[in-house]
Amino acid sequence: MDLTILTHAVPLTAIICLVYSNSRFELPERILRSALVMFIKTISFLGVLYAFLLWLSR
Repeated sequence: MDLTILTHAVPLTAIICLVYSNSRFELPERILRSALVMFIKTISFLGVLYAFLLWLSR
């Protein structure tokens, strides 16, 4: 896997989670908590999907 794609995808995912949470909530601690949970869920899902596709390609 190309490392530059990964170095761009993780910060982009974090920014998208922050912007989405910012549009839903007003309290800063609620925004950060929601964005962190969404970021962890998204990265976990993408990791599982990547592992499945890697397993499928063998």
